Amino acid sequence: MIIGHFYEDGTYPEPVDLSNKRRYFELEVCMVRHPRRYPKYRVDYASIAFCDTYEAAEVLMKEIVRTERYNMEDVYCFYIYERIMDVFFNRDEYTKCWLFDAKGEMTDKRLFPSYWSEKEFDGRSEDEIRFKWGDLVEYYDGDYVRLYFVLAPPTGKEHYMTRDYKGDVSDDSYIIIDGPGYQWHEHIDALHLFKPHYPIPKNIMRKYEKMWEGYLKERDEYNKENHFNSPI
Repeated sequence: MIIGHFYEDGTYPEPVDLSNKRRYFELEVCMVRHPRRYPKYRVDYASIAFCDTYEAAEVLMKEIVRTERYNMEDVYCFYIYERIMDVFFNRDEYTKCWLFDAKGEMTDKRLFPSYWSEKEFDGRSEDEIRFKWGDLVEYYDGDYVRLYFVLAPPTGKEHYMTRDYKGDVSDDSYIIIDGPGYQWHEHIDALHLFKPHYPIPKNIMRKYEKMWEGYLKERDEYNKENHFNSPI
Protein backbone atom coordinates (compact mmCIF):
# COMPACT_ATOMS: atom_id res chain seq x y z
CA MET A 1 0.00 0.00 0.00
CA ILE A 2 1.24 3.47 -0.87
CA ILE A 3 -0.12 6.59 0.80
CA GLY A 4 0.75 10.27 0.92
CA HIS A 5 -0.78 13.64 1.76
CA PHE A 6 -0.96 17.16 0.42
CA TYR A 7 1.20 19.93 1.78
CA GLU A 8 -0.44 23.24 2.76
CA ASP A 9 0.54 24.78 -0.60
CA GLY A 10 -1.31 21.99 -2.43
CA THR A 11 1.77 20.16 -3.69
CA TYR A 12 1.91 16.39 -3.36
CA PRO A 13 4.97 14.79 -1.74
CA GLU A 14 6.50 11.46 -2.61
CA PRO A 15 4.10 8.69 -1.56
CA VAL A 16 5.13 6.42 1.29
CA ASP A 17 5.22 2.67 0.64
CA LEU A 18 3.65 0.89 3.61
CA SER A 19 3.43 -2.59 2.10
CA ASN A 20 6.19 -3.93 4.37
CA LYS A 21 5.03 -2.13 7.52
CA ARG A 22 3.91 -4.20 10.47
CA ARG A 23 0.16 -4.43 11.15
CA TYR A 24 -1.72 -4.53 14.41
CA PHE A 25 -5.35 -5.27 15.24
CA GLU A 26 -7.46 -2.98 17.41
CA LEU A 27 -10.51 -4.34 19.22
CA GLU A 28 -13.22 -1.76 19.89
CA VAL A 29 -16.44 -2.11 21.87
CA CYS A 30 -19.44 0.18 21.38
CA MET A 31 -21.70 0.63 24.41
CA VAL A 32 -25.24 2.00 24.61
CA ARG A 33 -25.79 4.86 27.02
CA HIS A 34 -29.08 5.21 28.86
CA PRO A 35 -31.77 6.22 28.18
CA ARG A 36 -31.98 4.18 24.98
CA ARG A 37 -35.13 5.51 23.37
CA TYR A 38 -35.99 5.93 19.71
CA PRO A 39 -35.75 7.80 17.48
CA LYS A 40 -32.25 8.65 18.80
CA TYR A 41 -29.94 7.36 21.52
CA ARG A 42 -26.26 7.64 22.43
CA VAL A 43 -23.57 5.00 21.83
CA ASP A 44 -20.02 5.44 23.13
CA TYR A 45 -16.97 3.49 21.98
CA ALA A 46 -13.62 2.50 23.45
CA SER A 47 -10.53 0.65 22.27
CA ILE A 48 -10.04 -2.26 24.66
CA ALA A 49 -7.12 -4.22 23.14
CA PHE A 50 -4.32 -4.10 20.58
CA CYS A 51 -3.25 -7.49 19.23
CA ASP A 52 -0.60 -8.89 16.90
CA THR A 53 -3.09 -10.92 14.86
CA TYR A 54 -6.72 -10.82 13.85
CA GLU A 55 -7.23 -14.24 15.41
CA ALA A 56 -6.00 -13.00 18.81
CA ALA A 57 -8.40 -10.03 18.71
CA GLU A 58 -11.32 -12.28 17.76
CA VAL A 59 -10.54 -14.78 20.53
CA LEU A 60 -10.39 -11.96 23.07
CA MET A 61 -13.72 -10.57 21.90
CA LYS A 62 -15.41 -13.96 22.16
CA GLU A 63 -13.94 -14.43 25.63
CA ILE A 64 -15.42 -11.06 26.66
CA VAL A 65 -18.82 -12.19 25.39
CA ARG A 66 -18.54 -15.63 27.03
CA THR A 67 -17.55 -14.27 30.43
CA GLU A 68 -19.91 -11.28 30.20
CA ARG A 69 -17.14 -8.91 31.20
CA TYR A 70 -19.51 -6.05 30.39
CA ASN A 71 -23.23 -5.73 30.93
CA MET A 72 -23.99 -7.45 27.64
CA GLU A 73 -27.40 -5.78 27.35
CA ASP A 74 -25.51 -2.51 26.90
CA VAL A 75 -23.09 -3.77 24.23
CA TYR A 76 -24.06 -2.38 20.83
CA CYS A 77 -21.40 -4.02 18.68
CA PHE A 78 -17.69 -4.77 18.29
CA TYR A 79 -15.24 -3.69 15.58
CA ILE A 80 -11.81 -5.13 14.80
CA TYR A 81 -9.58 -2.81 12.76
CA GLU A 82 -6.36 -3.71 11.01
CA ARG A 83 -4.02 -0.73 11.13
CA ILE A 84 -0.41 -0.01 10.23
CA MET A 85 2.16 0.36 12.98
CA ASP A 86 3.71 3.81 13.55
CA VAL A 87 1.16 5.60 11.34
CA PHE A 88 -1.45 7.95 12.83
CA PHE A 89 -5.04 7.03 11.97
CA ASN A 90 -8.43 8.53 12.65
CA ARG A 91 -11.04 6.10 13.91
CA ASP A 92 -12.50 5.32 10.47
CA GLU A 93 -9.13 4.98 8.74
CA TYR A 94 -7.93 1.39 8.53
CA THR A 95 -6.60 -1.21 6.13
CA LYS A 96 -9.31 -3.77 6.99
CA CYS A 97 -12.35 -3.84 9.28
CA TRP A 98 -14.66 -6.51 10.69
CA LEU A 99 -18.02 -5.80 12.33
CA PHE A 100 -19.55 -8.07 15.01
CA ASP A 101 -22.87 -7.97 16.84
CA ALA A 102 -23.18 -7.93 20.62
CA LYS A 103 -22.97 -11.75 20.69
CA GLY A 104 -19.63 -11.74 18.89
CA GLU A 105 -21.04 -12.94 15.55
CA MET A 106 -19.57 -11.35 12.44
CA THR A 107 -22.18 -9.36 10.51
CA ASP A 108 -20.05 -7.52 7.95
CA LYS A 109 -16.48 -6.81 6.87
CA ARG A 110 -14.33 -4.68 4.58
CA LEU A 111 -11.06 -6.20 3.38
CA PHE A 112 -9.63 -3.12 1.66
CA PRO A 113 -8.49 0.25 3.02
CA SER A 114 -10.99 2.93 3.93
CA TYR A 115 -8.68 5.60 2.45
CA TRP A 116 -6.89 5.81 -0.90
CA SER A 117 -9.31 3.08 -1.91
CA GLU A 118 -9.60 3.78 -5.64
CA LYS A 119 -10.15 0.59 -7.67
CA GLU A 120 -10.45 -1.50 -4.48
CA PHE A 121 -14.22 -2.09 -4.38
CA ASP A 122 -15.61 -4.62 -6.86
CA GLY A 123 -19.17 -4.69 -5.54
CA ARG A 124 -21.13 -6.76 -3.04
CA SER A 125 -22.70 -10.12 -3.73
CA GLU A 126 -26.37 -10.65 -2.86
CA ASP A 127 -25.34 -12.51 0.29
CA GLU A 128 -23.25 -9.53 1.40
CA ILE A 129 -26.11 -7.02 1.09
CA ARG A 130 -27.76 -6.97 4.52
CA PHE A 131 -30.60 -4.51 3.85
CA LYS A 132 -32.99 -3.82 1.00
CA TRP A 133 -35.30 -1.04 -0.18
CA GLY A 134 -37.85 -0.13 2.48
CA ASP A 135 -36.07 -1.63 5.47
CA LEU A 136 -36.14 0.46 8.64
CA VAL A 137 -32.62 0.38 10.09
CA GLU A 138 -30.36 2.00 12.65
CA TYR A 139 -27.56 4.27 11.51
CA TYR A 140 -24.70 4.58 13.99
CA ASP A 141 -22.74 7.75 13.23
CA GLY A 142 -20.06 7.21 15.88
CA ASP A 143 -21.94 9.12 18.57
CA TYR A 144 -25.66 8.55 18.13
CA VAL A 145 -28.01 5.95 16.68
CA ARG A 146 -31.00 7.08 14.61
CA LEU A 147 -33.70 5.35 12.58
CA TYR A 148 -33.66 5.58 8.77
CA PHE A 149 -35.28 3.90 5.78
CA VAL A 150 -33.13 2.19 3.16
CA LEU A 151 -33.57 3.34 -0.44
CA ALA A 152 -30.72 1.49 -2.15
CA PRO A 153 -27.96 -0.97 -1.21
CA PRO A 154 -24.27 -0.77 -2.14
CA THR A 155 -23.29 -1.37 -5.74
CA GLY A 156 -23.52 -5.07 -6.65
CA LYS A 157 -20.80 -7.20 -8.22
CA GLU A 158 -22.73 -7.47 -11.48
CA HIS A 159 -22.25 -3.72 -11.99
CA TYR A 160 -18.49 -4.11 -12.35
CA MET A 161 -18.45 -7.37 -14.31
CA THR A 162 -19.11 -5.56 -17.59
CA ARG A 163 -16.95 -2.51 -16.84
CA ASP A 164 -13.22 -1.88 -16.97
CA TYR A 165 -13.08 -0.07 -13.65
CA LYS A 166 -13.78 -0.66 -9.95
CA GLY A 167 -15.20 1.56 -7.23
CA ASP A 168 -13.86 2.91 -3.98
CA VAL A 169 -15.04 2.92 -0.37
CA SER A 170 -17.73 5.54 -1.11
CA ASP A 171 -19.46 3.00 -3.39
CA ASP A 172 -19.75 0.53 -0.51
CA SER A 173 -22.62 2.50 0.99
CA TYR A 174 -26.39 2.50 1.39
CA ILE A 175 -28.69 5.34 0.40
CA ILE A 176 -30.98 6.11 3.35
CA ILE A 177 -33.57 8.77 4.29
CA ASP A 178 -35.10 10.12 7.48
CA GLY A 179 -37.63 12.49 5.93
CA PRO A 180 -40.66 12.43 3.58
CA GLY A 181 -38.66 13.03 0.39
CA TYR A 182 -35.45 12.22 -1.47
CA GLN A 183 -33.94 15.54 -0.40
CA TRP A 184 -33.44 13.95 3.03
CA HIS A 185 -31.25 11.18 1.64
CA GLU A 186 -27.70 10.35 2.69
CA HIS A 187 -25.02 7.90 1.51
CA ILE A 188 -23.89 5.89 4.54
CA ASP A 189 -21.00 3.46 4.99
CA ALA A 190 -22.29 -0.12 4.95
CA LEU A 191 -20.46 -0.89 8.20
CA HIS A 192 -22.52 1.68 10.11
CA LEU A 193 -26.01 0.26 9.52
CA PHE A 194 -27.75 -2.19 11.86
CA LYS A 195 -31.06 -3.88 12.43
CA PRO A 196 -33.06 -2.10 15.16
CA HIS A 197 -31.72 -3.27 18.50
CA TYR A 198 -34.93 -2.64 20.47
CA PRO A 199 -38.70 -2.72 19.97
CA ILE A 200 -39.91 0.47 18.27
CA PRO A 201 -42.79 2.17 20.16
CA LYS A 202 -46.07 2.44 18.26
CA ASN A 203 -46.06 6.25 18.22
CA ILE A 204 -42.54 6.32 16.76
CA MET A 205 -43.44 3.64 14.23
CA ARG A 206 -46.48 5.65 13.10
CA LYS A 207 -44.27 8.69 12.62
CA TYR A 208 -41.91 6.74 10.37
CA GLU A 209 -44.74 5.09 8.46
CA LYS A 210 -46.11 8.56 7.63
CA MET A 211 -42.62 9.64 6.61
CA TRP A 212 -42.35 6.68 4.26
CA GLU A 213 -45.79 7.35 2.80
CA GLY A 214 -44.72 10.94 2.15
CA TYR A 215 -41.60 9.76 0.39
CA LEU A 216 -43.54 7.30 -1.81
CA LYS A 217 -46.05 10.00 -2.76
CA GLU A 218 -43.29 12.43 -3.76
CA ARG A 219 -41.45 9.73 -5.72
CA ASP A 220 -44.58 8.66 -7.64
CA GLU A 221 -45.49 12.27 -8.46
CA TYR A 222 -41.96 12.96 -9.69
CA ASN A 223 -41.94 9.83 -11.85
CA LYS A 224 -45.34 10.72 -13.35
CA GLU A 225 -44.38 14.32 -14.14
CA ASN A 226 -41.07 13.34 -15.70
CA HIS A 227 -42.16 10.07 -17.32
CA PHE A 228 -39.65 8.13 -15.22
CA ASN A 229 -39.95 4.78 -13.53
CA SER A 230 -37.28 5.21 -10.88
CA PRO A 231 -37.59 2.85 -7.88
CA ILE A 232 -36.07 5.51 -5.59
